[in-house]
Amino acid sequence: MLDILQLRVSSDEIDQLYFCQIRRRSDCHAAFTVKGVGLIWPVASWSDSPVEERINVRGWFPLLDQIADEFLIWWPQGGCFLVSRDAVTCRLHEQDAAGVLFLQLELKRLQVVPQPQPQRDAKRAGAAPRFISR
Repeated sequence: MLDILQLRVSSDEIDQLYFCQIRRRSDCHAAFTVKGVGLIWPVASWSDSPVEERINVRGWFPLLDQIADEFLIWWPQGGCFLVSRDAVTCRLHEQDAAGVLFLQLELKRLQVVPQPQPQRDAKRAGAAPRFISR
């Protein structure tokens, strides 16, 4: 059984990847092409992309760099990976329907945590909860 890496991410991090795209795809939230350790293009391209789409976004977003690094462990020669809200898959060919899962994403959710109450102040027992990210 393979050990799939799981990452906890925020919805803002996922949205950054979406807004980084040159061309949106209907089958995923964001897609990228890794051309080696130092090169990530903001588009899925199984052949040569037009010159105007060859923008290196390596270093723009830590989550993207982390996904690309993990992808290169799985597929050292590079290629395309597709990001959804709960997983990242790679496709060796554009016609591959499902792709190969190599990373699971878990959104960080806000949880209600009651504020600590001083023992001597009984009037504040109904203080509003505060939210933290976990």
